[in-house]
Amino acid sequence: MKNINWHGSLNVALLLMATFLLFNGASTWAQAGANCSAAYFIDETLPSGARWQMCWEHRNREGIVFYDVYYTSPDGTQRKVLAQAGLAQVHVPYDDNSSRYHDVSDYGLGGSYLDDLDGSDCVDGVLLRHNGKDVLCQSVQKNGYLYKYRNAHQSSYVLTLFSVSHVGEYNYIPQWVFTDDGAIEPSMGATGRLQRFGDDARYGWEMGNGRIGIAHTHNYYWRLDFDLGEDANDDVVEEFEFGPAGAVTRTISQSTLEVEAGRQVAPELMRSWRVRDGSITNADGHPISYHLEPFEVGHRFIGPATEPWTVNNFYVTKYNSCEKYASHNPTLDGCAGDLSTFANGESLVGADIVLWYGVSFHHLPRDEDEPYMHLHTSGFQLIQRDWMAESALAGLDTAAAVTYTPTVTSTETSITATATFTATNTLMPAAAVETPAPQASVTRAPEQTATLASTVTPASVADTPLPTATMRATPTAIQTSLPQPTTTTIPTAQPTATDPSGGNPVQPNAAAGDYRSGKTLYLPVVLR
Repeated sequence: MKNINWHGSLNVALLLMATFLLFNGASTWAQAGANCSAAYFIDETLPSGARWQMCWEHRNREGIVFYDVYYTSPDGTQRKVLAQAGLAQVHVPYDDNSSRYHDVSDYGLGGSYLDDLDGSDCVDGVLLRHNGKDVLCQSVQKNGYLYKYRNAHQSSYVLTLFSVSHVGEYNYIPQWVFTDDGAIEPSMGATGRLQRFGDDARYGWEMGNGRIGIAHTHNYYWRLDFDLGEDANDDVVEEFEFGPAGAVTRTISQSTLEVEAGRQVAPELMRSWRVRDGSITNADGHPISYHLEPFEVGHRFIGPATEPWTVNNFYVTKYNSCEKYASHNPTLDGCAGDLSTFANGESLVGADIVLWYGVSFHHLPRDEDEPYMHLHTSGFQLIQRDWMAESALAGLDTAAAVTYTPTVTSTETSITATATFTATNTLMPAAAVETPAPQASVTRAPEQTATLASTVTPASVADTPLPTATMRATPTAIQTSLPQPTTTTIPTAQPTATDPSGGNPVQPNAAAGDYRSGKTLYLPVVLR
């Protein structure tokens, strides 16, 4: 009889089992929170069984940024969606050209501008802390129907994350909604008080005492670094159109963006974009993807020639760590200054791609904006396309209401983002978020203005008509690179220091904690 080394065989078996678990799902869970501590890890399972996991961090410029974002469908299929997501600029040009702010790059949404929230800001939610402040509200909310067909219906629940930043007279509220069917809805709310008044009725609306509230535009830009299914270098960006406009029939055209490009929204053609994985398919053999739907296109801002990045709403670029902000990007080490020069024709084939998307809201003041402006919100939606062969949520029973029961601790390092749910028979009322208490008024100085005579839009950065292709046929590639604009962009102040918490450049001549110092008002600001 042969002697068998059972001890060695057992070790081999255990090694094989560990290897199997490592490459068959166990590693995916670990990766979801591998790059952050417990205090900065969000792990939320919604009543449907859908699960969102992500890390978050604070930056002095961008405010709250999310990274390593994973979605798990109710059937247990888990995939990575985003490597990083956050705001890339809040550009606020006033109609009278008195000010043209770049709030993210020049001032910041984090640091001293980030509000310390309390329970009235985050009803039925959990407050997450950074540096001794409650800066992020996490909550789960009922969101109406997920679907309804005759007697078949299902309720929808969403994970909502928001912060509040007080910049000048404005309170900005960046919000991210993650739905149980895998959609992501970034948005920006604006409230507070009117920032600027003047005396020329051509540029605004008469308020009280003969004052003119100056009209202005909020241009919000988001930066989305997609890494579908872990591999950062095999994602593909496609553009969709339905035309021709005015015809009785519309056909779909599908094109691939193979080089960096800037594109405009085109409501008459229902233009939209998606990012798909280059290798992962669903059970039907269709590539998994996320589709960017530009639903909010009612206001469209195109600035003077000195603001060429405003010509396009959508940009796709190759990842570059120094390309952080849509405008007024620091140009140290040879980095480009704005989106129009980020998109310089580099190949996207086999590259880590980044999507940039902008939404505009033109604000004409009204009497109801005093003493406090009502919240107005702008955003867009990212929806799954062919993530699964069919909905993994159909037939699930989530009709019973769910009570969100958070566990809140007073220490920053021990905060957990996992909550428990208790089913009840009582409908859960919608959470009412109170208006943040007013803070001390901050005088906001005007930024460098554009030359009024320079009003010609640089045609060189406008998008180019695309060739068409049949859906699911071999797409036509866009290989035309964007030439550089011939006009001079607004100069960006060169940083001389480093932002201590986010590693972002600090503007020179700025007093500690106030990046707006050293500037002079162009028009009188009336504070109450």
